[in-house]
Amino acid sequence: MLIRIASVVVVAVAGCGSYTMYQTAEPLPLNRWQLAVASTSGELFDVPQNTWTPTTGIELASRYGVGGDTDVGLKLYSLGAETSVRHRFAAGTWQWAGLLALGGVRTRQQLETTDAFTAHLRVAAAITRRLRPRFALTFGPALTGSLFVPAGGGSAAGLLLGAFGNAEWSFGETARWHLMPEISVHGSVAGDVPVEGAVVMGGLAFSRDF
Repeated sequence: MLIRIASVVVVAVAGCGSYTMYQTAEPLPLNRWQLAVASTSGELFDVPQNTWTPTTGIELASRYGVGGDTDVGLKLYSLGAETSVRHRFAAGTWQWAGLLALGGVRTRQQLETTDAFTAHLRVAAAITRRLRPRFALTFGPALTGSLFVPAGGGSAAGLLLGAFGNAEWSFGETARWHLMPEISVHGSVAGDVPVEGAVVMGGLAFSRDF
């Protein structure tokens, strides 16, 4: 139930987008809002250069339920933005939902970044098992395609295949407060955007429903 429509993300050092989900397979009910804050850190491993590059970010989030087992999202980064849609296909003991996100990051020429635009499209699935009314586990696969376009011309692309997992604790008198730690691991299967290697991210999100 974490991070349901818009999230503001500050991603530093690596100048790449966030690969976190902070979502379960449970969309918000119709007309329900959620606000959240999350902190995420990670590492990008470049196989050809045998180097690790750190990335870190703060996410301020909100999400909105549009009905029909669907909610929508928007991440606003310090460097770019991401829109998203989540739709639940199956409920019950095991719930699963499809997650679709489209975003981009604009970086300027600095010590650790290049003057360029990077776009990404991510397709993922969230599989949730609610073990108790206030505790749920979620995991699922994710496929992310990225396109890197530098200001000087040319382009590069890449495809990442990975998975994520998180746990959600709900608390408060009406269980509208949520705490969610998450970890995700992604490996490149084609190209070298954002890296020819691996991306590992982990973080913690805190949210409230309205």
